[in-house]
Formats: sequence, structure tokens, C-alpha cells
Amino acid sequence: MLTGEYKTLHERLLKTIDKNRMFHDPLHTLAWGTDASFYRLIPKLVVKSKSEEEVSLIMRECHNLNIPVTYRAAGTSLSGQAISDSVLVVAGEHWKKHTILDNGEKIRLQPGITGARANALLARYGKKIGPDPASINAAMIGGIAANNASGMCCGTSENSYKTIDSIRVVLHDGTVLDTSCKESIASFKSTHSNMLKDLSQLAAAVRKNKILDARIREKFKMKNTTGYSLNALVDYKDPIDILTHLMIGSEGTLGFISEVVYRTVIEHKYKASSLMIFPDIEKACRAVSILKSEPVAAVELMDRAALRSVENDAGVPAYLKTLSVGASAILVETRAGDAKALNKQIEVITNSVRDIQVELPIEFTDVPAEFAMLWKIRKGLLPTVGGMRKVGTTVIIEDVCFPVPKLAEATLDLQDLFKKYKYSEAVIFGHALEGNLHFVFTQDFGTQPEIDRYAKFMDELAELVVGRYDGALKAEHGTGRNMAPYVEMEWGTDAYNLMKEIKAIFDPHFLINPGVILNADKQAHLKDLKPLPAAHEKIDQCMECGFCEPSCVSHNLTLSPRQRIVTYREITRLKASGETPHELASMVKQFDYEALQMCATDSLCALSCPVKIDTGKLVKELRADDASPKAKKYAMWCADNMDKVQSYAKVGLNTVNFFHSILGSGLMGGIAGGVRTLSGNTIPRWTKAFPKGSPKIVPPAVNKSNPKKVVYFPSCINRSMGVSKDYDEKVALTIKMEKLIKKAGYEIIYPEDLNNQCCGMAFLSKGFKEAGMKKSNNLEAALKKASNNGEYPILCDMSPCLYTMKENMESRLKLYEPIEFIMDHLKDHLNFKQLDETVSVFAVCSAKKLGVEDKLVDLAKLCAKNVVKPDTNCCGFAGDRGFTHSELNDHGLRDLKIQHPAEVKHGYSTSRTCEIGLTLNSGVSYQSIVYLVDRATTAKRK
Repeated sequence: MLTGEYKTLHERLLKTIDKNRMFHDPLHTLAWGTDASFYRLIPKLVVKSKSEEEVSLIMRECHNLNIPVTYRAAGTSLSGQAISDSVLVVAGEHWKKHTILDNGEKIRLQPGITGARANALLARYGKKIGPDPASINAAMIGGIAANNASGMCCGTSENSYKTIDSIRVVLHDGTVLDTSCKESIASFKSTHSNMLKDLSQLAAAVRKNKILDARIREKFKMKNTTGYSLNALVDYKDPIDILTHLMIGSEGTLGFISEVVYRTVIEHKYKASSLMIFPDIEKACRAVSILKSEPVAAVELMDRAALRSVENDAGVPAYLKTLSVGASAILVETRAGDAKALNKQIEVITNSVRDIQVELPIEFTDVPAEFAMLWKIRKGLLPTVGGMRKVGTTVIIEDVCFPVPKLAEATLDLQDLFKKYKYSEAVIFGHALEGNLHFVFTQDFGTQPEIDRYAKFMDELAELVVGRYDGALKAEHGTGRNMAPYVEMEWGTDAYNLMKEIKAIFDPHFLINPGVILNADKQAHLKDLKPLPAAHEKIDQCMECGFCEPSCVSHNLTLSPRQRIVTYREITRLKASGETPHELASMVKQFDYEALQMCATDSLCALSCPVKIDTGKLVKELRADDASPKAKKYAMWCADNMDKVQSYAKVGLNTVNFFHSILGSGLMGGIAGGVRTLSGNTIPRWTKAFPKGSPKIVPPAVNKSNPKKVVYFPSCINRSMGVSKDYDEKVALTIKMEKLIKKAGYEIIYPEDLNNQCCGMAFLSKGFKEAGMKKSNNLEAALKKASNNGEYPILCDMSPCLYTMKENMESRLKLYEPIEFIMDHLKDHLNFKQLDETVSVFAVCSAKKLGVEDKLVDLAKLCAKNVVKPDTNCCGFAGDRGFTHSELNDHGLRDLKIQHPAEVKHGYSTSRTCEIGLTLNSGVSYQSIVYLVDRATTAKRK
């Protein structure tokens, strides 16, 4: 319930901003108010902004009402800079515009585009953006620029500060300045001359203060994101340039970044990596000092504890277990424009460190699978520590910077500090070329003694980094709330006062993201700590990092996986504590639709999660808990009578198809939509892509003398659903698949009692575990018999069903979905001729999880001259959810149509229900990839 000035603000914003994009209820304010840090503030009002005009309005109204406001994009920040207990403005979903400039030399980006997406846009030009944070797949440009994030390769030469070309910002009074536009600059100089004058005078004063000038220059020779980018005052004289570069690294405390133009950097095609093992940290760091002047792109340091933490991970080298007690490693990568140059660089690098003792011979690899395995070691450090932590504890990841010549000594001191405070699980790694070390440990904030331990550790850490080595307490993660109490200690009083002057120039009432970077409370880093109570074993290890969100189809429609977990944790806590029962009731009511009903349970979140949490499995379990005895009984009846259910489905589909033929798509759609509305959306949504019933399968006689045999299990969906009106060929997939298999010379064996068989997915996804596993077990028995105990390959014609089968059945069964079966078994027995057309392919969730996404593209390229692969994750159809909760499918494919060139007339995939949604939302007829392969192939002569 909003009151006072917040109610007034909400009423004023309602005149312009859609009420559906503003939230002040307990569930949504908690969900959107959570970021990746270990701090928790719950905003009173969340606004999902859609435009610069809206942000300007919000800024003005908050200024007029003296209300603090915070802006965020992805919420992957680690230091508490993206949270608020006042007004939180989210700039994500509606902020994805981009423009490639000067043939890829520059790129204009809005704040809601992820770094990975920006690089994908630049790939065809052989370019990328400079910043390369480890969170690049989830982190958005707004946060990357506002935090001056860097990463493994960009160092201080290719970060946002160094590669920013121009910026567009909304300031505290709602004014918009575009530093790439002469007219905008001229107007700003006219209206904000005092602000520009103040910045110029500030820069002049710094240059006159030789000690301060030298201090700033020296501090920014290393990676440093503690405080503001004071180097802007010594690097530039033009106040517009100063303003541009002060915005970088300002963590949303000086204004809102609505657009940036980056100068891009080269993305070298040829790469090689080496994991160099040294007997101790001193020798590893000596190698780092040498390599700083050699042709290396990245040098990542890992201490023995770090290596030990991943030595049991799948795929890592066995020798990690045999290294000496003090061993340390550096992971080195070099990049070049061609193979010859790469080999020369490898030789130069190897020779440069040949006089340093190593535990194992130095070897480089340029084989992608091999160097990916080496980088898996480095990237596995955070999830390994995070996944092993005690339930209820928090993963802390800090990043500090030391002068490179002192790196070995500083690392040993850091290890001693961990021992002193009994952080035995702590591991150290980092971007050694810059002296930038990360360390990860776990902390319990549940008791005061534990908080006191952390407080003392942080005080000593600050003294170690600043007092002993004059390093940086934050190198790339931003100051946030975490290091705000130590900014003056690191910089000194003069520089700190300078930062306060900068803040006052940009934000005279200190309303923009207060408490971040500058905070007079020396205990701020110990307050507002995020609780992580035990809630469910499937999610208790979640770090709330947000890496899952770009993979989630319901994100920005309802809740993301992170938000499902955050809200479920709070619901569980409130149930246990008995606190605020009215809030609990409100959250439980909303949670059902927002979290449970609108989850596609596709498990793509687990692919992006550092600790492999599958929120879809949690949702399935919660659905199972909510299933009534009556519902379970009905589900079991369906499971026991699949032949009848399938028969009823065919009759229903054929009846609907009959009326569609008579009434036409327009009238049929109107009638069906009206009936659905009157039913309260209980009747499934009809679309013009609705299929008719599938013909009955008549198993052919098997030629026992033919050694080429395959067990074909047509899914119950394809046994029920036939062709749609948009199909060019009016041949059901079950018949088309049979034709293709025979064309390649294979004999088909069908499992016994075919019409009663089902993989169980339809039941399991709804939480009917008993019915689902019964069907799965029955099918497994039938497949074992049909395949002669696994002798023959088994083909299922839908990827989602095959994925379910692989999860639940014995590994000795050779289970295939269409893509892999065609590539592995049929391809060599067929003649392919590329069709002169452009086709689209869509890898459904299960295809991604099975790792056949690239094979789908490869197969399509064998069949068609041009292949388009839209940039999407899950289509949102989610089995039958596209019929019952169509908004999920529409949201998941909202950008599909614009990614299809006009010449695309056909699309291909591997899931019948997904193809219905794809057809509806693209305007292109989507069918199984089997149809394309059949059109493009002939049988090879024997």
C-alpha cells in the first residue's frame, strides 16, 4: 500500500505510464528489487520503464517530491549498487535498440542489451565490445558502462572508459544530453552552463594540485573502480568529455545512461591457451610480470586452493590431483589474425618464461575443445565454491588490485588473512596481468558473531590492500555499498571531497542511488544483509546471480528463475516465522500464476546457472504438491487409457478442422476466441495452425534379413496431431518419417502396444509423477524388447519426448531424436541436393539441452542454400501450455517475425506443438526438419 509522497508519485506517473509496468505489491517489489549482491532492500515502487521520456518524467517527479530513485538493468552487480528501498526503475526489456556504425568500427547500444548480444551483432565484422566481464551473457550494457566493468582480456586499455565514443544521459532534472549530437551539446551548454563551468573549474583545480593530480594518475595505472572516475578530470579539459567519462563507473549515482556508442575492438579468429603449472605462487607471479610485455590476451592466476576446488569436476585434467601443496597456475591465452602469427606468438611466449621452474612442461593448444576444457577450470571456480557451501550461507566474491611487482607477496598475505579468519574454503584467482585478484569464500550472516568476523576481516583486508600495498579495493566490480565505507581510506580526504563535489554537481539533492559509492555510514557494508533461508533442496544453493534470466521465456512477462527462487524463499520464511500474514497471503496468491502457471519448465535456466540449479524441476515438484487427489486420479486414468485419450483427441481435432474448413480462419478465430473468453480461458486457444487428427499407424512387416534396423517410437503428440492447413504436403509426420527411414534402407520396428505408449512428459511436467513414471517405465520395457535389449537404435520423432526418455531410461538404450538420428544413421545412405531457398530453423529447448542445436543448422545447410537461425531461447509453448496460457508463447516469440527475411517461407524444428506456436507468431509455416530432409534427398544406389 503506497502512502504519502509515494502515492502522489504513483498517481502522477499513472497519467503517462501503463499501470501494468508499475508494481508496489510484496511479490513484485521483492522479485524486482533483488540483485546479485548479498544486500537486500525492498523498493516501495518498481517501474519497468519503456522510454527515455518516461525516465525523464520519473527523474523530474522524484526530484520534485524529494524521493530517491535507483536505476538498474540486469541486476547482476555484486556490490549492492542496483537495489533501493525507494523507487527502482528497471531498464531492460524495452531498451534493446542498437545500430552498427562505420562498418563495425562503432556500435550504438541501449542499456538493455546484454554484452553477449552486442558481440553477436558485431561478429560478422570481426569485432566485439571492449569490456568482457564473466557475466557477459547476462550483464547488460547499462550496468557494464555504469560499473566500468572489464574482465579477463580487456584490462584498462579496452574497458568502457577507454572505448566510450559518446553517451546519452538523463540528468537529475530530466534533461537529456547526447554527446554525439552537436545540437544537443549546444542546447545543453545554453541551459546547463553552470554545471559545465563547475566541471571545468574542478578539473582545473585538480591540475593545479600537483599531489592530487599525480595521485589520480598513479591510481588509474591499475584497474580501479573504487569511487568515481577521477581520471576524467586529468585526462580531459572539455567539460562534455569530462561529463561523459565521469558517467562511466558512476554506478547510476550521477544520472541515467540511456545509450552509449562504443569504439569496438578486434575479435581475433585464431586462439591458443596453455595452463602453466608452477611450484609456488612466487614463480607463477614472476611469469606474470614477464608475460605483461608479451603478446598475451589473458593471464589468469589460480592458487592451489582454487585448483583443488575443481580437480574432481568432469573433464578437467587428471594431473590437477597430483600437484604439489604450494602449486599455482596461470592460464594464458594468445590471439592472432592468422595461424602463422599465432604459432610465432606461442613460441615467443614459451621462450619468455623458459627460465622459470615449472611442475609440468608448458604446452599450448589451439584445438577449441581442448582450450575450452582449460577455461572450464577457471570458470568453474565460483560455481564450485558456491555449490559446496552450507545452506543459508552467502557466496562472497571480492575483487582487489595490487601492483603487479608485488602480486606474489600480496597473494601470500591474502592467504594468511583467510587462515586467520578461518575461511578455509576460500580460493584466489584473477586477471593477473593487471594485478587484479578475485577471491571467493562463504559467509554466514545469520548470527552477530559471524557478522563481526566478516567486519574484522574486511577492515584488515582494507588495511592490507590500501595500507600495505596501495592497491585498489575494487578493480572491476564497482564500489556499491560494499566498499563505500572504505573509499576515503583508499583515496584520502582531498580526493574523497572531490568525489562529493562531483556528486553535488550532478545530483544536488543526493537523490540518485543514494548510499552507493559515497556513504557516511562506516557500518553500511554490514547492514541490510540478504537472508538466504533454506527453502527447498533443489534451489538452496542459488546465489541469486541472475545468470539464468536471459534463458527464461517468462522473464519480463511474469517472473524469472531467480525471481521464482527469491519469492519462494520469502514465502517459505514467512510461513515458518508467522510474520506479516497479510503479505504472505498476497504473495502466495500471486505466486501461483506468476511463478507456477507461467513457468515453461524447459530447464534452460540450468544451462546458464553457475551451480546448475534447475528451477523447472522445483516448479514441477510444487505443482505435484498442489495436485489434488481428484486430479491425480484423473491423470492416472489418462495414463492407463492412452489409446482412448489419443482417439478422443483425433476426433476433436478433426471436428475442429471440419468447422475451420467451412467457416474459414477469420470467422473460426472469432468464434473460438469468444468461446474461450466465455469459458474463463479454460477452453484451449484455437489458432489457424491447429492441426487435424493424425492417420492411424499400420506397422509394416519387418525384413529380418536386413541388418539395418531402427525402432521408431512416434510420440503420442504426433500419433494424435496430423498436418495443419499451412502444410504444403498433406502428409503426417509419422508417415513422412517412415518414408525417410525406408529411403535410407532401414527396416522399422514399432514397440508393442504402440497406441498406449507415452514417454510420460505430459504428466511429469504437470506434477503427476506417479502417472508419468508409470508411462515411462512401460515404454522403456517395450523399447528394450523392440530393440533387442539395446541392439538397435531407437528414434523418437520429438526432441522433448526424447529428452524425457534419456532422463528416465537406462543408458544402454541408444536413444535418438530426429536431428542426431539423421546425421548419425541416415545421412550416409542419402544423396543431398541443396534446395534453392532460404529456410529458418528453430532449436527447441530439449534440442539445446541435448546439445544438437548446431547439428540442426548443419543438417539444414545440407538441404538448403541459405539457413536462418533466429536469436531466441524457448518458444514458450511448453507442451500444451501454448493452448492454455497463450501469453507465454506470444511473449517467447515476440521478436521472431522481425528476424525472418522476406524470402523465408518455411521453418523447421523438432517439436509438433512448438511448431504450432512458431507458425502462429512468425507467419511462416513451421514443420519437422524431417520434411526438409525428405524434400532434399534421394536414396543412394546400392
